[in-house]
Amino acid sequence: MMIKPPYIAFTLLFLSWLADYLFPKFRFIAGNYRYVGILFFIFGLSITFSSFYFFKKNKTPIIPGQKPTFMVAEGTYKFTRNPMYLGVTIGLLGISVYIGNLLSFLSPLIFFLIMNYYFAPREEKLMESIFGKKYLDYKKKVRRWV
Repeated sequence: MMIKPPYIAFTLLFLSWLADYLFPKFRFIAGNYRYVGILFFIFGLSITFSSFYFFKKNKTPIIPGQKPTFMVAEGTYKFTRNPMYLGVTIGLLGISVYIGNLLSFLSPLIFFLIMNYYFAPREEKLMESIFGKKYLDYKKKVRRWV
């Protein structure tokens, strides 16, 4: 059984908070500067949710590991092959800025690394097997992240 990316993200979010609680001496962002994190968080969520829209619109499964029925290449997918993961990474970065603790910045990094080295390659292989040349052409035009 595979742990899904949202559970990984929520676990890392909790660990960011816990790291700040247990190690307050690592706080290095204070005052109003922390609120920049809210902007990053909102920006990340907007990327993620707009990407959900294109999956729903084209009636293809969102959950990793399920067999896609349509190759989405519009909207956010014109700029990145993984806008949902990118959005969550940016959202976690925003939370890290808001928390302001150096240790909390491990969360977006860990999420990025797991998505980049585990989930994205598996999904790309699945997309190649289902959509063949169409996906390979898309892959040549659009980068994995940005």
